[in-house]
Amino acid sequence: MSQHLIDVHAHIYPSSFPNTPIEEILLRAKAANVQSIITVSETLEDAKSILGLKNETWSDSLREMIEPCAGLHPVQPVGAMSLVSTEQANSILEFIQEKSAEIVGIGEVGLDYTPHVLKNAIDSNPNLNLSIEELKNIQQQVLARHIALSLQLDLPLNVHSRSAGHYALDCLRDYGARKVVMHAFDGQLKYARKGIEMGFFFSIPPSIIRSPQKQKLAAEIPLTKLLLETDSPALGPQKGIDNEPNSVIISATEISRIKQIPIEEVESCVLLCFH
Repeated sequence: MSQHLIDVHAHIYPSSFPNTPIEEILLRAKAANVQSIITVSETLEDAKSILGLKNETWSDSLREMIEPCAGLHPVQPVGAMSLVSTEQANSILEFIQEKSAEIVGIGEVGLDYTPHVLKNAIDSNPNLNLSIEELKNIQQQVLARHIALSLQLDLPLNVHSRSAGHYALDCLRDYGARKVVMHAFDGQLKYARKGIEMGFFFSIPPSIIRSPQKQKLAAEIPLTKLLLETDSPALGPQKGIDNEPNSVIISATEISRIKQIPIEEVESCVLLCFH
């Protein structure tokens, strides 16, 4: 039987699963020996929703599975896909300080330089008259503020870095980030190696079974720096189908296959890494 597993990056709150009760998701995760779900936010509203789950009338064991984080994703759902603003950052950082005793980390934060995301942000906000480089700079400023608060509160960062792997790593290094999980890293192996040298962890989603890039990443990164995630409801084993934390065992199984070690060794290591 599988040991207790930890999903270090998932979006478990009602707006992410509008057609599925969160309690059912947690019950399926518990049945799959998932012990804890590090539950990250994308917006301030998400963060409030996550903390609200701790007051649900479920069993204590289900409520305890939710490990809340709060942070501002670099892409914000404002009209057409938009990008994070300094005003939004002010609100979430105040919330994190206020609720620091109730959260286990700061996330999901980071950088997103996906070309169509940057273009959409410019097209949907023509009055701002910002260049792509200026949009990138705003993201970096917001990430820097999250890093500073993580150091002040001694909380780990859960970092998004789509199409911006080495830029995010440079920003984390330049601002002195210490406790870092790089979530679903899509950068080149040479940049992942730099993250390893800085002591950062890398979490692997179930989409690894259909992603040669993630397979190479899992092969490259030492087991002592690997964690398991699902990014539920995204990055599941099947594209376009909602993913849940119970699929975290798929990540462990694939890492076991790639590294040719017993799955129990993978599970034991990730528990030690997280704690």
